[in-house]
Amino acid sequence: MAGLELIPLFTVPILRIQMPEHERCAAELRELFLDCESRGAEFRNAIRRDTQKGALFESRFDLFNWTQPAVRHVAEFCHASLSATLAQISNHSEADVAGLQFDYHSWFHVTRKGGFQGRHNHPNASWSGIFCVDPGEESPDLPESGAVLFHDTRENADYYSDAGSEELHTPYAVGPIGIKHREGRLWLFPSYLYHEIFPYWGERPRIVIAFNCWIRRKEAPHA
Repeated sequence: MAGLELIPLFTVPILRIQMPEHERCAAELRELFLDCESRGAEFRNAIRRDTQKGALFESRFDLFNWTQPAVRHVAEFCHASLSATLAQISNHSEADVAGLQFDYHSWFHVTRKGGFQGRHNHPNASWSGIFCVDPGEESPDLPESGAVLFHDTRENADYYSDAGSEELHTPYAVGPIGIKHREGRLWLFPSYLYHEIFPYWGERPRIVIAFNCWIRRKEAPHA
């Protein structure tokens, strides 16, 4: 219609990035993380989150500081992906982004049969990410096994539904959105976004890397 202008306000940026030639890196990470899981308290995060249920191992939050080549490779990939995202969707230029300081908390999860994580977000950070090392096994009878559900940020959007709202397409659709992990795939999203992980029912462990990032301008050097 002439004069109609669509203004997409309040859109949540969620990025999906595939690591090229990820197979070797994923295989090395899988072996490393399963070995760390087997060593228990040496690598386990001392704090058990109340959203974490069942057979879910969470490591310490220093993963991106590790020196193993596969860890360095995925850390650099995640950082490059987040830097490119900021340059694309913000008023920062690439040069601006290069001058910012990125601080990370990073860890891995090994989820075994029956493990899941309840609804949560990541306060005190601006961006979060999940990188899939091994999605585990598909469960044809349980298609939501291990899925990540992102919750709609618009608190009252689904209080009423009729033919005028039920058929809206993305990014205007109302309600939560579920995604499935794939090996070598990174999801980036704002840390305020509530999400949960459905119970995983596969026999092979499901392994992911997660991180939070806060970004600040570097202080100018003193004269």
